[in-house]
Amino acid sequence: MEPVDLSETLSRFILKEKYIRANNTVRHAAFMPNKNDEVSVFRISGITDNEVWGIGDREVATEQGKPIFGRADIIASIVISKDLKVIPTELPERHADIAGWPEERSEQKQIALGLAAESEFHKK
Repeated sequence: MEPVDLSETLSRFILKEKYIRANNTVRHAAFMPNKNDEVSVFRISGITDNEVWGIGDREVATEQGKPIFGRADIIASIVISKDLKVIPTELPERHADIAGWPEERSEQKQIALGLAAESEFHKK
């Protein structure tokens, strides 16, 4: 499994409409870590937009049983600049976790605010 390159684009699929503002920007909640202190993303560099949405439909929407409202794309170097790690996983293909979050929820929120502000939203 290839390590994540700093220039790679990562995509966070958004399953909750409330994570998207009326002006089509992403709220920080979309980047808050789960109970395992991870944020699930997909490595989308080098594939078409249709392939990206296909991954979202197959690996996220179907798995979660929820529709996708959009996705937040962010460059790996931005994530790493926040003292986080992007760790590739075996399955599903192209999946990675953003890990290395601080324990304090307030610190997590500050980082998530920065990630959301620097992400680019794509509506489904």
